[in-house]
Amino acid sequence: MKTLIHIIPTLENGGAETVLSRLVEEFSENDIEQFVITSQGTTTDFHYATINKYATIVDWKTNPEGVEQIILQNRKAPIIAWMYPAILLLHKLKFRLKTEHPVFWNIRHSSFRWNQIYQKLAVFTFSFYSRFKQPKIIYCSHRAKEVHEMYFFSKKNSVVIQNRLAKKQNSVPLEVNALDEKSEPFFIYVGRYDPIKGPKRLVKITHAFFLENPRINLKIAGSGWTIDKIPKQIQDRVFLLGNVKNIYSLYHSAKALLFTSHAEGYPNVLVEAVVSGTPIVGFEAGDSKLILDNYKFGYSVNTRSKFIDKLGFVLNNTISEDEKEEEISRQQKLLDFRITAQEYLRFLK
Repeated sequence: MKTLIHIIPTLENGGAETVLSRLVEEFSENDIEQFVITSQGTTTDFHYATINKYATIVDWKTNPEGVEQIILQNRKAPIIAWMYPAILLLHKLKFRLKTEHPVFWNIRHSSFRWNQIYQKLAVFTFSFYSRFKQPKIIYCSHRAKEVHEMYFFSKKNSVVIQNRLAKKQNSVPLEVNALDEKSEPFFIYVGRYDPIKGPKRLVKITHAFFLENPRINLKIAGSGWTIDKIPKQIQDRVFLLGNVKNIYSLYHSAKALLFTSHAEGYPNVLVEAVVSGTPIVGFEAGDSKLILDNYKFGYSVNTRSKFIDKLGFVLNNTISEDEKEEEISRQQKLLDFRITAQEYLRFLK
């Protein structure tokens, strides 16, 4: 394989986009020429500059002629469509241009909430199309594969390739507002404000825990959060950091990561905390339980009261540096992203 085409909605800061960014870099080391087609991206997208170092990026919305030229000039190149909107665009292009590229669907969702009627209907449509077209399917988690096959997705030519550690670790000093610096211990939450990420769960748990534990704060890294979403009684103990470049500095300093998502594919945030040796308390979503059960300082819970109990346990039990370093070393080997890149290469070939 000398050439590869990716299609993805945008290059904003998200789980799939982070994996794509790292994958493009790894594939470039194998001398694979790559094109990344976005359906509605911009040059200011979070991952644009990084991906642009290793691949040619063209946006369908602003340059449809450029996209069609790439497709027509690379008729034998495999195409990976990342997420449902990209899958739709891929088949639209194939139909218009009458090409026979090898097609790979990259599925990132693992579950749907009761009120996501439109999404469920769309998944049923994709399932019948998968049986008709028989694309090769890459699932980011075991849970994603299980759920989509429940919706009658084709079971042929599919594989689970977990993300592992897609975001590179670094040691750049953390840049946060001086007002956020506190001597008190803190928990960390990493994620944008999105109902599927469980922000209301997070606020209720934090509020209840803070009432009994006066010397602990919460730092939230992620977009979309505003202080009015936090109860007034605890606003002085919650610090909104927005998007943080060096998230690993926070992981290393935090007493625990709080994971409150209702649904995930493969939770990248858990892996980032695991390789930092950060204790984690989390609900089950996607493959979170598989990650936490294989982590010495991970606790998977299914109720809010158990979540709060485990937070108390973590706060009052210190982990030795030797114990932490040993677990970090073990997890870094298990979650090496180069394993993920090789699994992609084998499946694509």
